[in-house]
Amino acid sequence: MGIDTHSKEDFGMTTDTVTATVPLKNLSNWVKSGTAVTATSASDVARQAGLDWSVSLHEMSASYAIPGTEQSRVLEVRNKLAVVKTTPFGDTDVIGVVGKRYQIFQNGEVFSALDALIDSGEARYAAAGEYDHGAKVWMLLQLPNEINIANDPHAAFILARTSHDGSSSVIIKPIIERLFCRNQINKIYRNKNKFTYTLKHTSNNKLDVADIRNILQLSYENIEAYTSIGNELISKEVSREKALDYFKRVFPLPSKIENAPISLLSVGEKQQLTRANAARHKAMEIYTASPTQENIRGTEFGLWQAVVEYADHGKQDKGTKTGVRAMSGGSDNLKLRALELLTV
Repeated sequence: MGIDTHSKEDFGMTTDTVTATVPLKNLSNWVKSGTAVTATSASDVARQAGLDWSVSLHEMSASYAIPGTEQSRVLEVRNKLAVVKTTPFGDTDVIGVVGKRYQIFQNGEVFSALDALIDSGEARYAAAGEYDHGAKVWMLLQLPNEINIANDPHAAFILARTSHDGSSSVIIKPIIERLFCRNQINKIYRNKNKFTYTLKHTSNNKLDVADIRNILQLSYENIEAYTSIGNELISKEVSREKALDYFKRVFPLPSKIENAPISLLSVGEKQQLTRANAARHKAMEIYTASPTQENIRGTEFGLWQAVVEYADHGKQDKGTKTGVRAMSGGSDNLKLRALELLTV
């Protein structure tokens, strides 16, 4: 399964030797993005993670300065409501603007139904948190299932998240984390509804026991599907040439940019070329030199996980925590495209 290290020259970059730059991580990125919890109920999770606050809807108005005068007028904002967050200490903050049909779900309402999984011993609360000042909140449950793909260990989770600003429904879905590098995989099929439970804020529906059982079944099916895909990919060996070609296809360029002399490219085209080559180089660097690849290097599984690791840890948007990026789905299409290039 070995493969030679590469140089930056492989992707049109300055020549030097590539060394490992992606360290092994001992702490889950979910915990880094929120708070680790030891609670056995959603209400206790909320207290431990600082989510024990409420939201309420309020009419909105705008102050309008009349041109040419020193007077102003208060105007009603029709068909919109402000979402106000109120902490246990009485602090308030506007965290969103929604339509009149929007239905509030308090944090406890969203997550308390998940207590059924805890009570049955089929999961435990692991972490919880908020971002965008509380406009988005989440809880994470860990399943006892152990996933092992040719001695490559993974953990299985159920993520429950929602928004209080109208940007997202209540979404509950399985998450798989590769433990050697804390890679987050939360989508292995293009179908957005597969393995995902959604509850809109405009409905009067609530989670019930049947929903919870379905969510658990979806998680088991996701684990089975991921294990099958992983075992297939890890059985396929990869040459250095195939690896280079793969990363070119993951981060593609129009042929007129890929094959043209750089002197003939416009400023914008040169920037495209630079960005693509930098991404290709970083993914190849992870694949050939990162200690997280030691047991899977030289396989198609290693290729895919190199892209996943690049998406989670190698991109330049360091201001966004890895768990938050995984929850928002910002890198899902990149990870999915990288998988489809190997399986479709």
